[in-house]
Amino acid sequence: MNAPIKNRLSPRTIPGHLLQKYYKSGPRYTSYPTAPQFQSEFNLEKVQAEWLKTNTPKGKGLSLYIHIPFCAKRCLYCGCYTEAGHNRETAEKYVSALFRETDRILKLIDPKRPLEQLAMGGGTPTFLKPELMESLIAGLNQSFKFSKAGERSIEIDPRSVDDHYLDLLSELGFNRFSFGVQDLDPAVQKNVGRIQPEEKIAALIAHLRGLHQNAINLDLIYGLPGQTPESYSRTIAKVVRLQPSRIALFGYAHVPWVSPHQKELEQYHIPTPEERMALFGLAYDLLLDAGYQHIGMDHFALPQDELIRALNSRTLTRNFMGYATRRGLDLIGIGASSISSVGAAYAQNEKEVRKFMDQSENSTWIKALVLNQEDLLRRELIIDLFCNFYLDISIMGKKFGINFQQHFRQELAGLKGMEQDGLIIIAQDHLQVTDLGRFFIRNICMTFDQYLAKDDSTIRYSKTN
Repeated sequence: MNAPIKNRLSPRTIPGHLLQKYYKSGPRYTSYPTAPQFQSEFNLEKVQAEWLKTNTPKGKGLSLYIHIPFCAKRCLYCGCYTEAGHNRETAEKYVSALFRETDRILKLIDPKRPLEQLAMGGGTPTFLKPELMESLIAGLNQSFKFSKAGERSIEIDPRSVDDHYLDLLSELGFNRFSFGVQDLDPAVQKNVGRIQPEEKIAALIAHLRGLHQNAINLDLIYGLPGQTPESYSRTIAKVVRLQPSRIALFGYAHVPWVSPHQKELEQYHIPTPEERMALFGLAYDLLLDAGYQHIGMDHFALPQDELIRALNSRTLTRNFMGYATRRGLDLIGIGASSISSVGAAYAQNEKEVRKFMDQSENSTWIKALVLNQEDLLRRELIIDLFCNFYLDISIMGKKFGINFQQHFRQELAGLKGMEQDGLIIIAQDHLQVTDLGRFFIRNICMTFDQYLAKDDSTIRYSKTN
């Protein structure tokens, strides 16, 4: 097991009292305000009006997320919204419903606006048969103006594709491929119900590289039942040999009150908070030793990746799809459970597949929120801190017409303890998250979340470390 490079901060060297002090439930800030603040009673016309406002001559580009909520079998760790057991006929009806929703969306969004990003997630997008995937992409190409330099990404369960399917995805224009690996240890894979041989994953990646597709992401999870430092170090070593351009290192969120199927994992030893941090620290050290750079809360990338360039230029952003490089795009979510962020409005779709398909000729939104000026201010502040670890106080004050120190006097006072713990530097003209503070960025951003103080149900969130 590798030791940390001398003089480099490692999660394994974080003082135990800090881990205990900041071990709390809190949001991951894929949005602000967060999803629990969305309202089931909302003014549909007001939300639609916010969308229409964005169709200006200099309107923003678009980002499109398509949710495919099907899996052949549910993995026990999964906290995403997906349904197992559906047949292919349901998938065909679902794609038809996606087209009906797209038609509705295009009454609110100017189709001439360039589509800069497409992301397809799930579930398992490749649950769709190849011909159905081809039909879906053809329909989207007819509806939207795809940018030639745009990013088209897709999440892939390695068990669900072969070389021919990868050939098709490449032909359809996909240029970033994200494989759900989670762990490569056979015992851990058995515990969580996701057995996928390392050789299969390696062969798929090699095939993509043969197609000159090099933007490859691998998703890993730490904190799964059965993981040990020894087993996880072997997994990380194998992943490094595969040389993905990006690695997402997510912490397992055990929330059986949200995802009841996770209770089955309680028959095994689920790593304690201290063991979780040791696993994350081990992976962190091994990945940095291998030349990867740490991004945000839980991502790593090779130096030439555009995520690194965005971080260095302080333009990295975050949305419901995770970290992204193209800040300022309006995000349209299509499909069951998808969330849109357009202008000053959030809107979330019906979650259940059959209900979504029944409603897709009308509005599929079941929750929404129109942001006020204070929400917009705090959203931008939290994005800057969460993604780029820096906030220019003077720019923020001028943009929103506020005296920053006066407006956030209570929050700045609340940060004093974190400053004393070495997590953040509070200067007259900026806030700077320290290297140590990066590991507690959720806690730092929670200081500026005006809804947490009013909401005592933080149990709905995962732990911050």
